[in-house]
Amino acid sequence: MNIGHKLEIELNDAFSTIRFFGYVDAATTEDARGVIAAKIPENSGNIVIDLAQVEFLDSHGVGLFVSLLKKAHKNGGRLFIISAEGQPASVLNIVGFNNTLVTYCENMQQAKGLITGRR
Repeated sequence: MNIGHKLEIELNDAFSTIRFFGYVDAATTEDARGVIAAKIPENSGNIVIDLAQVEFLDSHGVGLFVSLLKKAHKNGGRLFIISAEGQPASVLNIVGFNNTLVTYCENMQQAKGLITGRR
């Protein structure tokens, strides 16, 4: 699923992946919330957020990530954030998205390994 080059969603048995592109701001999250709610099952445990192509993250994006974190934890899973660098990484650090709340990974292969138990 792709909405206007803002995000893509992939589902598989072990986890759901959301890839964001460009800015994760008020405009993006307004569109994304409905799509995510419709596409990601309510019982999703592990959710992977891919920020490799994200240039900017604001408080609206952080709020969206908090709701995804709650969904993952409610279902006994974890929230994984991959490829967080630059400004998005700084924002996540400032707001306290640390390793006790989320699992940071360098790439999708590392996240898949942690989810499936393979390294």
